[in-house]
Amino acid sequence: MAIEDATSAGWELQGAARERYVGDLFDRIARPYDRLNRVISLGRDRRWRRVAVTMSGAQPGDRVADVGTGTGDLGIAFAQHVDRAGQVVGIDLSAGMLAVAREKRAQADVPWYRLVRGTAAATGLPPAWADVVSMGWVLRNVGDREAAYAEIHRVLKPGGRVVVVDMSRPRGPLRRAGFWMFRHVVMPPLARLSGGDRSAYRYLAGSTDGFPDGPALADELREAGFADVRWRPLMMGAIAVHVATAAE
Repeated sequence: MAIEDATSAGWELQGAARERYVGDLFDRIARPYDRLNRVISLGRDRRWRRVAVTMSGAQPGDRVADVGTGTGDLGIAFAQHVDRAGQVVGIDLSAGMLAVAREKRAQADVPWYRLVRGTAAATGLPPAWADVVSMGWVLRNVGDREAAYAEIHRVLKPGGRVVVVDMSRPRGPLRRAGFWMFRHVVMPPLARLSGGDRSAYRYLAGSTDGFPDGPALADELREAGFADVRWRPLMMGAIAVHVATAAE
């Protein structure tokens, strides 16, 4: 089935089917991904990553698992923060995204940022390995969030923290309506003009529609067994950064 035909239902897939769909999708958009994100976010995505690093509480020498590392921007930000005494492992299921991340890692000169294939539910990391688990614009694409939360608990040290940056929805009907129009009307043609896959960005818009907003995701993290959950809205609530702690 062509991507165009499957896009309308792509965000409704679960489990392994969602994993296959998302892997193929991100292979297709790996090269124009950064350029288009700069345009869509008005260049603010860099700031949002800095906010996530700060809120995570990561310290020099820490170990960070960047799950769904994509083209590497968040992983590199963490690598620069934890410095040479630390370690960062970037995990992604898309070979295309990892190829771009390897190029950017070399440019940033952060060899302690290691890149591996894996998924949110199967990172391949040892138990209690990480001080921090980060996920940047990843969680809404995960087909089984319960399995991902279980894996995060497994790889985090007791008292370790998970930080999630993802789409949310502004409060108030007018802002929500405006954000819906931006995602569904503006983003697809903008993707085409920027050299991206228009149908892929239709999927990303739909995946945001079905993803919990800021308060709901905070509740979901608590239900998954995380403590000290807090979150910060950005871009009038269109983006949210959540931080939570694994049980001691």
